[in-house]
Amino acid sequence: KTIIEMTAIDFGRNIRDVMRVAQQVPEVNVIAITGYNKPYFCDRAIISQDEGEMVADCVLDIQEGIDGTQTKAGIMKGGSGYNSFQEPDQKLMRIAAKVQVQTDVPIITHTEAGTMGFEQIVLLMAHQVSPDRVCLSHMDRNPDFWEHKRIAQMGAFLGYDCPGKAKYGPDQLRVDLLKRMIEAGLGRQILLGNDLGRPSYWRSYGGGPGLDFVLTKFVPRLRDEGVAEEDIQDLLVNNPRRFLTGA
Repeated sequence: KTIIEMTAIDFGRNIRDVMRVAQQVPEVNVIAITGYNKPYFCDRAIISQDEGEMVADCVLDIQEGIDGTQTKAGIMKGGSGYNSFQEPDQKLMRIAAKVQVQTDVPIITHTEAGTMGFEQIVLLMAHQVSPDRVCLSHMDRNPDFWEHKRIAQMGAFLGYDCPGKAKYGPDQLRVDLLKRMIEAGLGRQILLGNDLGRPSYWRSYGGGPGLDFVLTKFVPRLRDEGVAEEDIQDLLVNNPRRFLTGA
């Protein structure tokens, strides 16, 4: 019953539109975000801004409200590029770390094609962020069990958010990886969702797989492929609850 609206500062966040949608579906919890997606999405004026000012802007979003509204961000974002962890990437991750330490909101990071997740966690931990307050997005684009295992064992969450996107490989890869992670005792470190920010992914715009794909197609497939109901409950309810609340 919860959607995290992941449009960050650097690519067109419009909090008033988010509020308008949220008001039309009061039964759904909508969590707004602050922070930055990845360096090469940032306008030059943003990426060259003073790091302390960027931290302060994000803290303001969380503690007082976004863009002059009383709607507060409930989560922080940072990200890095494909197989790249240069200074611009590290800057966005340092900002996420400093904001998290000041406010205790969780962090969702962007990993480009599932790369540099381990490096992100190492940097965040070096800045006093507890790994259980971090989720690495798009990790199922790089379905490397060894890599996922070492990240999960550090205590971080892995976001598997590409079900239905056959251009990133068949869902069988995701199902097999999920089952292997669960069998290794790491199922409680996985957050299941869909990264469907483009109109071409929405059936209402003539595209697909549709915003309901995980619940209506992928989860029934997990059941059919032998994933236990208690593990599905972790994926859909218990894991995100622990991540979002810090419980």
